[in-house]
Amino acid sequence: MEISGHIQNGVVVLDESVVLPEGAAVTVTLRTGPVIRVSPVRQPVQLPLVESDAPGTLELTNDRIAEILEAEDIEALKAQWDVPS
Repeated sequence: MEISGHIQNGVVVLDESVVLPEGAAVTVTLRTGPVIRVSPVRQPVQLPLVESDAPGTLELTNDRIAEILEAEDIEALKAQWDVPS
């Protein structure tokens, strides 16, 4: 059995709610790299669609993408509350 945990105030704290019997022998191994969890179900990435008259001509910086997503969120909220655009 492998149980993940972390050190807190010098004590090993288990991340899962597992009860081990008193006096159980355990082995602690220090991981040198991050724990990478992979979903058992593969799903395609969903990218936001950006309307354009000439596809491929928009310069999509992080700031521009954030503006587009914020505008979409605002429109969704307006639709939810029946606020005219």
